[in-house]
Amino acid sequence: MPPVVFLGPSAPASDILAILPDATVRPPAQRGDLYAHRILKHQIFLILDGAFGSVLAISPREVIDVVADGAVVVGASSMGALRAADCSPAGAHGVGVIFRLFRNRRISNEDEVAVLFCEERPFPPLTEPLINVRIALRRANRKGLIATSEAEKIIAAAQSLHFTRRSWSRIFKEAGAHLSHEILNFLREVDVKRADAVQAARHVARICKSADPRPQSSASHLFGLLGDGRGRHSVDLPGDTSRQQIETEFIEWLWLSGRARKLVGGAIDWPHEGLTAPPLSAVWNLIEASGKLEAELMRFDVFKRAVSEAQRCQLRPGRSDFWEAEEQLAGAHGFGSWRELLVGEGAGPFRSRRLTRHRTQVAFVRCLRRRFLFPSDQVDRSQEGLRWHSG
Repeated sequence: MPPVVFLGPSAPASDILAILPDATVRPPAQRGDLYAHRILKHQIFLILDGAFGSVLAISPREVIDVVADGAVVVGASSMGALRAADCSPAGAHGVGVIFRLFRNRRISNEDEVAVLFCEERPFPPLTEPLINVRIALRRANRKGLIATSEAEKIIAAAQSLHFTRRSWSRIFKEAGAHLSHEILNFLREVDVKRADAVQAARHVARICKSADPRPQSSASHLFGLLGDGRGRHSVDLPGDTSRQQIETEFIEWLWLSGRARKLVGGAIDWPHEGLTAPPLSAVWNLIEASGKLEAELMRFDVFKRAVSEAQRCQLRPGRSDFWEAEEQLAGAHGFGSWRELLVGEGAGPFRSRRLTRHRTQVAFVRCLRRRFLFPSDQVDRSQEGLRWHSG
């Protein structure tokens, strides 16, 4: 069976078909699309674009199920990069700059890749994705075409616009920027989403050449959808746990890691003396209503397993692991340093003890990642970093 490519405004179909001439090109992925094509015995999927907003977006659970069923799922460029970052611990392949930025949490919001496009004519996009704006300005800054202060002002203007209004002309107008034609042309030519899509298509082409040609049958139980009565809006919990078993530890992890600050903001008063049932349930319900509960539960499960694996291997985090853990947690909580986080608003013995314990766990995870992903202790610097990123 040919590979299935879910494609919208990230790249023209001609770019993909030039590399994968036999591919089945489908519109941006929606909830259930992977299941439907896997049941038809397709083995290789490339997710570039995904629909959201007015329809249900493709879920991490769906990606995990299809990978577990023996298929190959590759993600890049847009929604595909986000889902690949969510599901790479489960075996999804991620390709490109945008995937690496999502995976390393330099960016974390769908708004970074969202664009407006006409469904009847999915290419080209009608607006500019924020991630293109960021990287274009970074490259221009590196070449000396634009000052850092000017670039940061333009980024702030781009962030203030809804993705449906985010065009270069509106961004420049909002920022009050007056740039030369040379710089404007340079910025407009940067299209990271399209470059990542082409790179991902080449990755799939290599997989197709090396794949076992024998067809694989989909599971007769249809990935459990018919057997366990899973609804379209239900959430799968890690392992065999129930909400009651996992809720306290999960919400404490959200709170300590700083992810709760991003997810629910000031909607909840965080505890100073101890975690109690009503706030816990309120946080769970808020995140579930946002549609992000499943992805967060998977991150939590991966984090726990990584800590356990690091301890099983008797790894010992170094000073750099602890320093990076402190920097990560301070930034996640909106503080400039670890010390500021410990003595900041709401400081107390309860909070300090748990933050310190969580810092140690984060250091274990960083040590594990360094040990097994970069065994030579040489960190991969090939990814595009970002100087300007949302908090």
